[in-house]
Amino acid sequence: MLKIILCDDDPFILRLSADKIVDIVETNLFNAQIASIVMNDTELFSYIKNNPGQYLIFLDLDFGNGKLNGIDIAKVLRKIKCDCKIVFTTNHHEMGMDVLKSGVEAFGFLEKTSNITKLIDGYQKYIQMALNTMEPSIQEDRKSITLNISVDESISILINDIVFVETEKNVSHGITYRTINGSTLTIISTLDAEQKRLGDDFIRVHRSFLVNKRHLLGMKGGYLKLSNQQEVPCSFRLRGDVKKWIP
Repeated sequence: MLKIILCDDDPFILRLSADKIVDIVETNLFNAQIASIVMNDTELFSYIKNNPGQYLIFLDLDFGNGKLNGIDIAKVLRKIKCDCKIVFTTNHHEMGMDVLKSGVEAFGFLEKTSNITKLIDGYQKYIQMALNTMEPSIQEDRKSITLNISVDESISILINDIVFVETEKNVSHGITYRTINGSTLTIISTLDAEQKRLGDDFIRVHRSFLVNKRHLLGMKGGYLKLSNQQEVPCSFRLRGDVKKWIP
């Protein structure tokens, strides 16, 4: 499966891009998925360190003054030998020449445009190109879990796609699973029972939250930043254990 990372400092662009890519994948039945949504180099490097593998990365070129730009980030990715194909996204066309002069290998360039049709076509083109050229991962983790969402209905989801699990305040004994593609699934269970089912890849961070270690990006002010750009609280007494899993 092709794993896609979106890296941009604009929350609106990230959400718009994620929504369109999910639609593209579902419409075309592409063997691809969004693996992470990050806003800067620190979050990107943290995710890749926790989850080495092959990626198609849509990477913003301009992150503002005093911050690494897309070229700098790409150089670091090449230095750590990240197996990735990088599509640079930008409104600054002159920076495309800077990429070429830098010697950083670009898989392509995508204009940030208000023309949604053009944007969708660009994402679809590069996803299709990546699918045609990237070798399948030999050791790809395809473990899944089956959730009984009603008396006569169940659904299986990949464990790696689960970002976090939380107790549902509006449903008695409800537990809600939240995935990287934005979907939510609520079942009747307890957080303790789900932690036992999910195994060691998940860590309790709060009496109401269970987080996938793979999706931890950082901690600030008692809240954990996750790779779907959501934040969840972390109990003070659990912070020491949780920090061990943050790169």
